[in-house]
Amino acid sequence: MNATKSRENYILHVMNKGFERAAQSFSQFIEVPITMTNTQFVLVRNDDNFTFVSEEKGNVYVLITQIIGEFAGKSYLIFNQEECEGVFQAVSKNKPGLSDSLKEPLLLEIDNIISASVIAELAESLTAEVYGDVPSLQILPASALQDIMSKNVDHEHPSSVIFTRTTFCFDGHQHITPQFIWKISTQVFDMIPVDKLSV
Repeated sequence: MNATKSRENYILHVMNKGFERAAQSFSQFIEVPITMTNTQFVLVRNDDNFTFVSEEKGNVYVLITQIIGEFAGKSYLIFNQEECEGVFQAVSKNKPGLSDSLKEPLLLEIDNIISASVIAELAESLTAEVYGDVPSLQILPASALQDIMSKNVDHEHPSSVIFTRTTFCFDGHQHITPQFIWKISTQVFDMIPVDKLSV
């Protein structure tokens, strides 16, 4: 395996550990057992290729978190309408009385949990000082998703894009599979300690 591929695999391995941590934190937050399965990663070494964005219909809920610190980046957690309802139903089972007005705050908190878990895992593994800013939520037509991402392309500071889909299973029954897209500065690959590249 060449050095570039080894570095890419290491970052994906670390991010997967972050998703596992996120499932545990998510489970504690909503008081429902959550398991994570079928995580898939596609890494693209430029930030203007969005061919791996899954097509959706109707409106999508896009939660955006800016990564700040020793390396820059941005994450996009994307739920379609059905997945959004699925999350709300799963949470409502243990928290009766949740109103529709809490849907958006709930999604923001979920993004906060998942993004923070992955960012924390990257920070620990790379011994880097990075953190996620307060997430924002945009509700927009699915057809506008690539346009939103294209506006954030920065040719002066090259980034890689990591497309992720992972299935969260609530209490062994309900499943949701949101898209998670990470734009991360390519310098992250140079920050990996050499002694960890055999992982």
